[in-house]
Amino acid sequence: MDFSLALSGFSLLTPAQQRAQILATNRDAESYYGLALTPADAEMLMQTAQTAIRSQELVQFGGSITPRLIRWFLPSGLFGSNYAAQIAELTEAFYQLKGDLQALYDTGDDPDCVLSDNAILDYMYRFYVSPTCSGDAGEMLAQAERILIPAMRRLLEVRAAERKQHAADLGDPEMRMLYADKIAQESAEDAYEAEYDEEQYDYAYREEMHRDMFGGYLRDYVQDPAEQHSRGTFAEELEEALRRNPAFLLPSARQEAEWAQKTEDWDSETGEEMQ
Repeated sequence: MDFSLALSGFSLLTPAQQRAQILATNRDAESYYGLALTPADAEMLMQTAQTAIRSQELVQFGGSITPRLIRWFLPSGLFGSNYAAQIAELTEAFYQLKGDLQALYDTGDDPDCVLSDNAILDYMYRFYVSPTCSGDAGEMLAQAERILIPAMRRLLEVRAAERKQHAADLGDPEMRMLYADKIAQESAEDAYEAEYDEEQYDYAYREEMHRDMFGGYLRDYVQDPAEQHSRGTFAEELEEALRRNPAFLLPSARQEAEWAQKTEDWDSETGEEMQ
């Protein structure tokens, strides 16, 4: 057993602080969307997160994902009178996905190949707001597990095969030491060309996918047949992109930095609300 995962529910925040974090989201939720959580809702959501963390044998430092998840999903406009229940369902879905991914990480032994919490939330959100799901957390989870988990498995396998091939290419270590400078120069040239080609393809495809899928999913609701288009759903487009290249699963460093800044701003706002 992996003892790093056995400390289920460990937290540096007290229950009162966790409830306060959740309730701090009411400022924006009520101001912009007319939604609010009660102290009883916050207690329920905190317990939901703790139960989900324990069931997946995960470690969660600090508070639960719930306050960040609320802020991430509020712009969807898909929450109704059962606001707290929907947040609870999304919280459970998050930890289910994270647990499934963690199982792959444990066997893959590739610490550079992981989806951050922000990346998981973003994928969840994009599934959630797509016309296929339209705010159905259960359908969102089903699609995410169907597409993201196999893609991560393939990506880990591809990276493991590449590492194995790289080790085989190294050959006799003594001979490589004799020709180290020459080999390093050739490898650097090959790597530069390969990286350039990959960046060009990656940029072009990501831009195309972003334009087609992320730029206007609401067009799927257009009733005028003359305005209909042939592109697929978000799930279909994402599945096809990951089939072509599973490395698309991992967000760019730039995207991760943008998310990190956004969540840092949220944490700052939460701190002000709790004072």
